[in-house]
Amino acid sequence: MSKVKYRVREFTPKANQGGTHSFFAEVVLSTDIDANELAKKIAARTGIKSYEAAAVIHAIADIVAEETLEGSRISLANEDGTKLVSIYPKVSGSISDAQVQAEPEKYGGAQVATEDMLTPDLLQWTLGATIGIKYSKQFALNKQAQKVKYVATDIVAEEPETPGGGGDNTGGSTGGGNTQGGELEG
Repeated sequence: MSKVKYRVREFTPKANQGGTHSFFAEVVLSTDIDANELAKKIAARTGIKSYEAAAVIHAIADIVAEETLEGSRISLANEDGTKLVSIYPKVSGSISDAQVQAEPEKYGGAQVATEDMLTPDLLQWTLGATIGIKYSKQFALNKQAQKVKYVATDIVAEEPETPGGGGDNTGGSTGGGNTQGGELEG
C-alpha cells in the first residue's frame, strides 16, 4: 500500500470573518500524472505501445468533451464494472417573484415569476463529476495516511479557506490548496 500524505492546517478567523478557530486536514498531492505518464503506465500494464495508449487517452478526452456538449453523462469503470468516475453537464439558474417585482418593465408588469421567464440567459452551465461510491470506499479501505509537515518555503503561502467552504465548486472540500472534492455516486 502506498501512503497518501496530508497536512494539518489551522484556521483562525479574522475579525471580519465568520467561523471559529479550528484545524483541518488537507491532502498533499504527491504528483500530477498527465496523459503521457498515464499512457506509459497503461503500456507497461497492457503491452500496447505508449503512443497508442496516448492516442486512446486523447480520444477519450475529445469524446467526453463532445458528448457532454450533447447532454450525455460519461461513466468510466474498471473491468469488473466498478464505476470510477462520471462526468456530466450541470445547470443552475432561477427566477423568483422578487426578481420579477424588482424589474416590472422587463417582465411586462408581472408580479409573479413563471416558468417561461427562466430563459437561457439566466442559466449557468458547468461540468460535474461524481466518484463511484464503491471505488471511493475501496480507496478509503486501502490507503495508508501519512502526516507531513511543511515549512513556509515548501508551500506557496495562501489564505486558508473556511473549513467546509470549498470554493472550487468541487462538492465540499474542507480547505484550500490541494484538496480534491466531488460527489459520491452509487
